[in-house]
Amino acid sequence: MWRGHKVSTGPLDFGLDDSTGISCGVMNYELGVVSSEFHVLVRFRWFAVQLKALGIDADLMTPVHAVLKTEGEILPDHSFNGGLRGRCKVESHKMFSAQDLRIEILPGL
Repeated sequence: MWRGHKVSTGPLDFGLDDSTGISCGVMNYELGVVSSEFHVLVRFRWFAVQLKALGIDADLMTPVHAVLKTEGEILPDHSFNGGLRGRCKVESHKMFSAQDLRIEILPGL
């Protein structure tokens, strides 16, 4: 709810943040584990459209920059079961403080 209006974020666009150039990972075969750090962008395109319709500056809905750290087990095919899932450390944003916004990527089906 925002000022008496029910507002849905709608679908979120989630992808790698190519502007940082520093997403990375380490496969430790001795321990059989992988750890990775992905710099990501989360976009709220549908939410921005709704805010604009309510008279709010859509520029407030610039993408959220975050860091997703994952860990997992190395599988026999050399992939890992950590995937793109887990909690993101969120950077400050025009509309949300880093303390007020929580982004968690859930495992797919």
